Amino acid sequence: MKRAVRVILFLFLVYLAGSFVSQAQAEGPKLLIPQTMFDFGYVPPQAVISHYYLVKNVGEDILKIEKVKPG
Repeated sequence: MKRAVRVILFLFLVYLAGSFVSQAQAEGPKLLIPQTMFDFGYVPPQAVISHYYLVKNVGEDILKIEKVKPG
């Protein structure tokens, strides 16, 4: 019985800690990129191609993008 109470108490504390962490993360900027990959399929040599990605700040603070590296 005591073990069950301890397990339930531990799980409750883990749940509370997770809630506090998620609230702390929600207060700052948060980057959301719904589509992280795009398949162009077959591209002939010397072709010029492009694709736009939606980048959105869903956090509660200003998001600063200071450096971008294409890959």
